[in-house]
Amino acid sequence: MPRFIIPPDPESAAKKAILVPGGIWEDLDSYDKNLKSKFIRTFKWLSRDRQHPSLRPELIKRGGRAFYRVRVDPQYRIHFELRSDYYLIPAIGPHRIEGIG
Repeated sequence: MPRFIIPPDPESAAKKAILVPGGIWEDLDSYDKNLKSKFIRTFKWLSRDRQHPSLRPELIKRGGRAFYRVRVDPQYRIHFELRSDYYLIPAIGPHRIEGIG
């Protein structure tokens, strides 16, 4: 059961792009092949169906800023912000990323 439901997309059939800054790809390259494939699979689920049960979304509020965290596996998460027509990925990594929560 998700801890938080990401607001439904009025255009649920439309797929949203995922904006991934260069530093995130460098972080991804530091992980082993199996974990990389889990991150890629999670990116796909997020862009296609943000209500996918495996994502287990959570709302995180820090310093007046709100963003979401979805599950990659029991130890790793993808943090993202909802924008009008895309998702912005500010961080990926262990469950509790320093400074993010």
